Parts: sequence; structure tokens; C-alpha cells
Amino acid sequence: MSELVKRIILDQREAGVPELFKRDLALGDVLKPARGNLVKTIIGIRRSGKTYRLFQEMQRIVNLGYSPDSILYFNFEDERLKPFTPRLLSDVIDSFFELFPQTRTEGVFLFFDEIQDVPDWGMFMRRMVDTLKATIYVTGSSSMMLSREVATEFRGRTLSKEIFPLSFSEYMRYQGVSIAANSTSEHGQRIFTSHETAQLKHGCERYLSDGGFIATQHLERPDSIQLLQEYATRALTDDVIERYNVRNPLVASLFLSQCLALSGRELSLNKMRNSLVGRGLPVSRETLASLLQYYEEAYLLFPVYEFTRALAANPRSVPKIYAIDPGMFSAFSKAAAEDRGQRLETAVFLKLRRETDSIREGSISRLLIRDGGTSHEVDFVVGDVLSQQAYRLIQVCWNLDDPKTRHREISALQVAMSRFGLHQATIVTLDTQETVAVDEGEVTMVPAWQWLLDDSMA
Repeated sequence: MSELVKRIILDQREAGVPELFKRDLALGDVLKPARGNLVKTIIGIRRSGKTYRLFQEMQRIVNLGYSPDSILYFNFEDERLKPFTPRLLSDVIDSFFELFPQTRTEGVFLFFDEIQDVPDWGMFMRRMVDTLKATIYVTGSSSMMLSREVATEFRGRTLSKEIFPLSFSEYMRYQGVSIAANSTSEHGQRIFTSHETAQLKHGCERYLSDGGFIATQHLERPDSIQLLQEYATRALTDDVIERYNVRNPLVASLFLSQCLALSGRELSLNKMRNSLVGRGLPVSRETLASLLQYYEEAYLLFPVYEFTRALAANPRSVPKIYAIDPGMFSAFSKAAAEDRGQRLETAVFLKLRRETDSIREGSISRLLIRDGGTSHEVDFVVGDVLSQQAYRLIQVCWNLDDPKTRHREISALQVAMSRFGLHQATIVTLDTQETVAVDEGEVTMVPAWQWLLDDSMA
């Protein structure tokens, strides 16, 4: 095994760092190798860009003047390493020091990719932190495993970051579109040129269809769908079925496909169970609830619960669910011409999720609220569920041409604004830009091509 490990290390060095598309995920300053350094972890679904974000960091380290010999990159997805043994990690570090002995005293940058399935990786990394002059980066595809290991072994000595497929801003840059730093209006909003607006409108509709997985960007639509379905299958197999020893892979696969196709809609586990049982696949509601948790841990999808119950242990609550990427949803949707609103709502959720990844569970919720005899729904509430304080209210609606639709969306926000004492709310639409004065304050309608941009571009 040690000879294989050395060959893998040398092969990677010979390959070098490939050309990169720079991702926006910030990892902070590069720490000089030292004992006790923070471990930086990157978590996300497979193929979302974790490896290339490591390469980006390696390039930055070299640009700062550190020797390439001080960098060890090792990818544990290599099938030649399986089955993993507890000795593997020691073989990796020992082999590297045999090849580059000076780094033991001068300091080393360790990049361990997809480490989550290696036995006892947490204990090993803690020993490296305590004894080695090192700066350490770790990636993995399971939020639960990494958070559990990190919390147990590192106790406040790690910086964890989530990475997702391309955001809309990254997508536009990847397509070669740059937005100049033009002036802003008196209200602080960006002013776009006609050419920029046309590019962003066109790009937004493409983004809502294609999504942000980089490998799919230059593929024809049928090939893109096939690749995205393969991504989901790989994550299901490696990060759900094998990790949790799922006894009925067919149920897990069918349930995942149906969940991804529901992105932006409610998921009733009872209805889903009845549907599967009706197809001759006996399964319990409890099994489906466990699978849903596993899918979330693998970053395949995310449930969003009702704001007043987001932290309650209520097994009967009905969440909305959102796929990891609009393209992933489109790859499983059976009604491409009718799912535009779902794609837009999925993209809006994912932007909120990126922005609130460090905030505790329940920070993004939905709101079901009654005013007199009328029921209202607000798609997204960003707030603190523990104190029941809401900070942002966001509705998503493909268009507001129908007066009844317009009234429904604005009325729901008015009721919520009154309930939480807020004076501003937002409706994200395809192309409507307008501010409406209401008794509670203002409701701003923002085109998706503008709202989805990150602050650096908007």
C-alpha cells in the first residue's frame, strides 16, 4: 500500500494544478504551517467543486511564495485504495515525508479530499493538528459525518464551509459575462446598461434550466440530463446506501427521484409511502423519514419547515423540499414546460442557503399564516426561529400579470409584515421591477436576473 500511495502522490505532483475557474467561496487568510492551526473543511455534494476549490487554494499558496514541495494533496476517491484500512492515513503522511523529508521541519500544507469514509480520520487529523507543523484542509460529502467528527475531535479548532454548484453570479462569469461597476440609484440599487440587462435576462433563464454543475455547462441537453442523473445516483450509492447500509436500494432510488422532481413543492411522507406501497414496494413512513435525512446529509436536497414549527420535534410536519441545483431538479422533472416557477423558487432558496450557511438550523423557513378566515403562505422567512423573529420575507412568483395572483402574493406579505413588525418585503419574479407602497411599508418586486446576483455583482 505504501508504494501505491507514493505513486499516487507523485502522479498528482506531475499532473500539477489544472486551469481553474475561480470560485467565490472564501477560506480566509492562508495560515503559516504551525502546530494547533485551524483545520479548514469544505463540505458539499460530489462534483460541486470541492476538489477545484482545493486546487485554487494550492495555487494561492504557491503564489504567496511557498514551495510546491510543501504541499500534499491526496484524493481518497481513488478506487485502488479500497477497502480503506485504519493504517491508510499514516501511510499517506509517512510516504510524503519519505519523499520530501524537509517538510517535516519546515512545515507542510495538507489537502485531504473526500476523506469522510476513511476509518478514524477524525482522530488522525486531531493528532496531526497537535503534533505536526501543518496547515490542513479537508473536504467531504456528508454534512452529518463531517460535523460530528469535527465537533468530537477538533472542539472549536476548525472552520467549516459549504460549497454548492455555481451561483448565478459565478455562472455568468463562467459564461464569460462580466458586469462593470456602474453607478447606483438614489436607493442604492445597481443601474445596469441595456446590454448587461439583456445578457443577464438570457443567462438567468439558461441558469434556471441548466443549473450550476460545471461539467454540464457545455453539454447538449440530453447529455446534461444524463450526467446530472448519474451524479445523483453516485451520491445516493456512496453517501446514502453504502454509508447507512440501506436494505432496499430500489425504494431509496425511487424516493430520491420523486423528491428531486418535487423541488419547490410540499413533500407528504404519507402520500409518498402510499404511492410506493401501491407499486408493490412495502416501506414504512419512518424509513422514508430516515432516507430524507440521509439525502439532506449528502447535500442532494433540503427540507424547509414552517417557521413556527421549524425546530419542533413534529414527525407529522409537511416540509417543502428543494433540490441542490435547478439543473438537478430539471433532470428529474417530467414537465419541463410547467415547472418554471419551481426552478425559480429552487434557485431563490439556494441563494438564501448560501447566504445563511453559518446560521443555525431553521434560519430559512416557510410561513403559513391566517388573517381572519383567510390562509396565506410566504415562501421564505429568514430569521431566528428560537426567538420567533423574522428579518426577511421573500415571495417567489414567475409573473404577476394576473391581478388575482398579484393581490394574493402582496396580501400574504402584508399579513406577515404586520405580524413581525417589518416594513419591507420582496417578491422575486421573472422580469417585474416595481415598488408598491402598502400600509405596512413597501413591497419590492425584483427581477430574478438581478436578485440572484451576489453582492459583488449586484
